[in-house]
Amino acid sequence: MGVYGHALTKGKSYMIRNENEKIYKVVGEHGKTIWVDKTYFTKDSVIMLDSWTFDDEIEDFDLVEATLIFSDGSKRWCLFTTPQKLVVHFDSENLDPPGMNIRHLIIVKSLARGDVEKTLKYLDSQDELEGASLRLESDLESGNSREVST
Repeated sequence: MGVYGHALTKGKSYMIRNENEKIYKVVGEHGKTIWVDKTYFTKDSVIMLDSWTFDDEIEDFDLVEATLIFSDGSKRWCLFTTPQKLVVHFDSENLDPPGMNIRHLIIVKSLARGDVEKTLKYLDSQDELEGASLRLESDLESGNSREVST
């Protein structure tokens, strides 16, 4: 929720106490009345992270795949790693090319469930989780295959 993270929770509804053309006056989580830009609110239901799973054994890979499942049933995919695993990855003698750009890579202190969960909840609350992950194709998940070329 950006600058309102201390006062508002993503997905929660708030009673409007007053409003003008561009802002609402609401009571925040901290019990205080605040004025908030209307662009922070929606009349639609908010899609939020529901659950997630590691798709790999975390001990076996430097970059660990994970599936994210959202409240609307949609699924997204991302990679997790730690600073230590990145060092191991780049220490490989066979690394070619010697660099990478992965927008859907999330770096966490550890791959402990609590650290990953806290990071995902934070990214979701800041509306950054969609940008940190890739959409999974629903037709491929249901067993429908298609041909691709390289």
